[in-house]
Amino acid sequence: MNLDLDFVILLMGLAFIFFGLYMRLGNMKQVYWKSPRSVSSYIPLGLVFIAANYLDEIALQPRPLYYGYIAVFAALVGVTLWWSTRPPDFMKPDWVRWVEKHPRHIQKAMAAEAEGNKDWLMNVTSETAVDNWAKQITRKAIIKKK
Repeated sequence: MNLDLDFVILLMGLAFIFFGLYMRLGNMKQVYWKSPRSVSSYIPLGLVFIAANYLDEIALQPRPLYYGYIAVFAALVGVTLWWSTRPPDFMKPDWVRWVEKHPRHIQKAMAAEAEGNKDWLMNVTSETAVDNWAKQITRKAIIKKK
């Protein structure tokens, strides 16, 4: 079987965009605890794959068009790297922003509770639920100190 590499690269780009949008809508929550920063870069990474798919064709175009395409391609790579290290708030689902309003040690405790336990999903259904979860974790920490 002979696979068309251009088609595979295009499919990979579309898959990254799809999963990026799917997770941005708040699905696959467990992935955020495992790699909270990288998920935000899935959409621009998908665009990088799609743009890379057409580099050979664009190389045959007039130089100004080619250089413009390379500039856009470089910008997409830059955005991908930037968003994978410092994801912008608008790329994060609401529940992630709600969790990130709390101190780092509370976030780590939330991640620990979420690991291997599906009950945590009920704690991220609303901002109030996240706040209540944070208060519960704080109370547990206070009790442990005593």
